[in-house]
Amino acid sequence: MIIEILKFVHVVFGGIGIGAGTRVALGLLKGTLFTKWTIVFLNCALVASVTGLFFPFHHFLPTHRAAMSAVYVAGVAVLAWCRYGLDGIWALIFALSSMLVLCLDFFVVIAHVFKMLIPTQPKPFFLITELMAMLLFAGLGLFIVRRYRNSSVRSVVRPQVNGCH
Repeated sequence: MIIEILKFVHVVFGGIGIGAGTRVALGLLKGTLFTKWTIVFLNCALVASVTGLFFPFHHFLPTHRAAMSAVYVAGVAVLAWCRYGLDGIWALIFALSSMLVLCLDFFVVIAHVFKMLIPTQPKPFFLITELMAMLLFAGLGLFIVRRYRNSSVRSVVRPQVNGCH
């Protein structure tokens, strides 16, 4: 019973997090920070990642690595946003770390979908799917680096949320 509730929470928050993260990515590409979407994204990504680590397992899997990494990288995004106010290089760090969290969450979803729909998982098909997703996110990351590299992110709205400057 507890495992079923945990799965439900994990899936719901993961889905909401990826949806909100996609909205945040689109905003960052336009040079806008959607405060409420960013809060939803980072909170849901954190809940999904942490709940994913509570499932019983026999050995440490790549999905566990991705979930743990997403927690740490989300912390970097929050630090860049709330502590350093997205000033200077922190805007780039925020943008890249947010997109890395989205990428890691997406990788975990791909792995879960393959495990649920194709339990025998033909390895080449799974790896090609992961590679295509990685190339998509690498392209997004390069675009973000080009956009934010030389700016102090004057185009990004600086939110003031619960002490964040």
